[in-house]
Amino acid sequence: MSDKITLYGLGPSRSFRVLWALEEMSLEYDYVAMDFADQGESGRFGPHYAAMNSQGKVPTLVDGDLVLTESVAILNYLATKTNHLHLIPQHDSMLRAKYDEMCLFIVTELEQPLWTTGKHKFALPEEYRTPEIITNTVHFEFEKAQRTLIKLLGDREFAVGDQFTMADILLAQTIGWAQRFNFEVLEHLAQYRARMCERQSFEKAMAVIEA
Repeated sequence: MSDKITLYGLGPSRSFRVLWALEEMSLEYDYVAMDFADQGESGRFGPHYAAMNSQGKVPTLVDGDLVLTESVAILNYLATKTNHLHLIPQHDSMLRAKYDEMCLFIVTELEQPLWTTGKHKFALPEEYRTPEIITNTVHFEFEKAQRTLIKLLGDREFAVGDQFTMADILLAQTIGWAQRFNFEVLEHLAQYRARMCERQSFEKAMAVIEA
């Protein structure tokens, strides 16, 4: 693998999870900000990017010959690449199971109402959008997921175990996504995200997308 990683991303989207992780690990990387409005050669459906990510989504991470396009897979790969930082449970099978449980819950339950909202607001072609889903269903689903998440978190400071892991990046970014979409976030979760966002790595990642 090369020493230099390339991350293709866009603002506070799912790619921000990876950007935050790269800053947390102090890895050398190049960040390529995608212009989704560009339909030409350098756009997300141009031949260069489409060869790496046929869906035209972000993130895409390139590390030597390795190309990854799913944010959780990227987080886990990077955590394993730098396992001395203990950003993913390595030797405790029970803790790793709880880590996997948390990550899978976030992407299958907590995130889904948010992505559904995005799809029916702007991502899908207009003829396939259903406004009623945005006004009713997604808020019910998100509220239900939040209540379950509170039970999964308990009174811990971090998402899993007693230290910061990739699960915290995943969870904090997803809660921030909900706040940007004006979902009502429970105070316990809002406070949790605020603590995670005090990390210097978060501030550095924000500086990259705001540059």
